[in-house]
Amino acid sequence: MKAELFLPDGIAGRMPAMVIHHGSGGVTNTREYAYAREFTKMGVASIIPDSFTPRGVKATVEDQTSVSTNDMIADAFGALKLAAAHPRLDPARIGITGFSKGGSVAMRSGLEVMVNRHAKDGPRFALHVPFYAGCDAIYHNMRTTGAPMLVLIGGADTYVGPERCVFAVERMRAAGSAVDMILYPNAQHGWDGTGKPWSYPNGENYSKCVYVEQPDRSWVEQTSGLTTMGRDGRTIPDAARQALAACKTFGVSGAPDAEVKEKSLEALKGAMRAAFGVK
Repeated sequence: MKAELFLPDGIAGRMPAMVIHHGSGGVTNTREYAYAREFTKMGVASIIPDSFTPRGVKATVEDQTSVSTNDMIADAFGALKLAAAHPRLDPARIGITGFSKGGSVAMRSGLEVMVNRHAKDGPRFALHVPFYAGCDAIYHNMRTTGAPMLVLIGGADTYVGPERCVFAVERMRAAGSAVDMILYPNAQHGWDGTGKPWSYPNGENYSKCVYVEQPDRSWVEQTSGLTTMGRDGRTIPDAARQALAACKTFGVSGAPDAEVKEKSLEALKGAMRAAFGVK
């Protein structure tokens, strides 16, 4: 994996930082770099991982298996470990935000089960702000690390489906975790983008796929009712293929929304100010 680091000028001592993780379309100037420019104004460094290019992938819109969310979560923790060791960055004030697939990374990296898997004795993110995440994996234990988490979702998002994220937040709260959520009722996927509404007929749509871990550690896909992974942690190939065929559809779309873009940016900045003590 590679990642770019952007440091604001004129900051004495160690500064806070945000990992900005891209979605299925990869790193773009109008989103990841645009957020980095906003963070620089706040005196916050930015780290933009690229989970696709080093793997020879341009985008995963039409094949989400080419780089998995789990691959990207591992990349995010790799970026966190490097950032925590950087002499200009404060290891106690490194947060993460992400968009769509990167939003899933920003959310799931806040779960204790993920920290224990990737950084049990290492640093933890100090803030999690997922934008329009694909909340398709519901762990039996949805307890978070306790770091602040703000989940931003669109009520008209047909790409990832808002219901899944509402369910995920409910499960995190039921596990005793304090999680904030803002639902923008009319916002579509990619509301913080630029240009015109967009659609990709061949894009893989997983909005009906929900994988839930059972008490015995097996996994069941809810739409098909099939057990896709046994209690031994091994995928059941035929069942996994059948489950995906039952829940996956084709066709994804979204649209920018200037009003929601401004509101969500202010919500993100507010979370950063509270977590990092910046202006």
